[in-house]
Amino acid sequence: MGHQISRRTLFRTASGLAVAGALGSSLAACSGGTGAGSTSSRLTMTWWGSDERHAAYKKALAAFQKDNPKIEIQETYSGYDGYFDKFNTNVAGGSAPDLMQMDTALVAQYARKGVLAPLDEYVGKELDLTGFSKTLLANGTVDGKLYGVPSGIGVNQLTVNRSGLEALGLKLPDREWTWADLREVARQVYKKSGGKTYGVDDGGGGTLQCFEIFAREKGQTFFSEDGKKIGFTADTLQEWWEYWAEMRKLNACPPPAVTSAAHNDLTKNAVVIGKALFTFDSGVYGAGGSITDAQLDFLPTPQGDWSGAREGNFVNGGVLLSATKKSKRVADSVKIISFIAQDDAAIKDFQLLRGIPPTDKARNLISAGLSETDKLNMANADYISQRVAKATDALPNPVPPPQGADQVWDLLFQSNLAVAFGKKSIKAQSGEFFDQAAGVLSA
Repeated sequence: MGHQISRRTLFRTASGLAVAGALGSSLAACSGGTGAGSTSSRLTMTWWGSDERHAAYKKALAAFQKDNPKIEIQETYSGYDGYFDKFNTNVAGGSAPDLMQMDTALVAQYARKGVLAPLDEYVGKELDLTGFSKTLLANGTVDGKLYGVPSGIGVNQLTVNRSGLEALGLKLPDREWTWADLREVARQVYKKSGGKTYGVDDGGGGTLQCFEIFAREKGQTFFSEDGKKIGFTADTLQEWWEYWAEMRKLNACPPPAVTSAAHNDLTKNAVVIGKALFTFDSGVYGAGGSITDAQLDFLPTPQGDWSGAREGNFVNGGVLLSATKKSKRVADSVKIISFIAQDDAAIKDFQLLRGIPPTDKARNLISAGLSETDKLNMANADYISQRVAKATDALPNPVPPPQGADQVWDLLFQSNLAVAFGKKSIKAQSGEFFDQAAGVLSA
């Protein structure tokens, strides 16, 4: 994962959910078999990520073993694709790792199937969580128990071509901006560029980066708590699509052909190809760096500008580190989790490779070595995190995406395109969306 959740990450995670759901019966049957069943005396640990993340983990684990020579670690790592397929196979065969990197979207499923170990008894002892906010720890908490320690702060935000904005004589909006403010600055971009550049990519089919936050600002969720229904109303969706219809009419966002071409292809993102200056797709910039040469900056998703609007932003936990329930090495796994979270050298080794660091201490430790864009990114994530923590009206974090979530997300995107291309009216497409989504979620 990069610093935030991109659309690509959403579909990737959903495929992992499908795997977890498909193997649900076998997971329940074996009730969390572990690497403790193997003949190896080593503590087994597995994770996914980039080559840079692999190197950081290996360096941190080598330092840990130097300080704890009695704990020998056997490492396995890979990319995300196939990671949970292999994990599920190992669980079913009684040879799951002792310690693993866990996806925040999947932790509830594995915890409830008895695969993961609750860590609460270790907190304040072997597990040092000093500096972790309750909001962040909620991402690893299931039914009141802690099953995973978050690696960092993940937020949904806009990525802005700041150099392009300044070239037009426009200022970066204030972080406390609203949807009306976005409409106005996007309209100004088109006007001041002589019609060469649109303000923001079309978010009408967006999910986490914009629509879910818009729905939460109205006190609604994307999915119901049990995951069997849509959690927002037809009125909310209609208002959302009407907003983006107006944005297209004002040339504040690109025409549908540009939006369609960019779906799941960051190289064709409107900011990347110079067609817009604001984008909701956080994947344009992440732990792997930027895919555009423009000087970027970052802003929270706009706030509701109506009476009674609530805080819609939320903070996710990047990735988690979790121990498996039947492992004989849970206490040792917890020591490793604590070391990675709190050791100064380990924090510096990981930099932003597991997300924005979760504590003030960690963020301060790495700040000096970051690029200007990384600093701006981290500052905005910290700002959103603090704002969410202070909010008294924010909804709880979203429930883990249910089976079929990827289909529903894509349905929202395609439905917005149908409206944008003029194939369906908003009212007709809304009815079709709810009917089709209900079919997916009840399957």
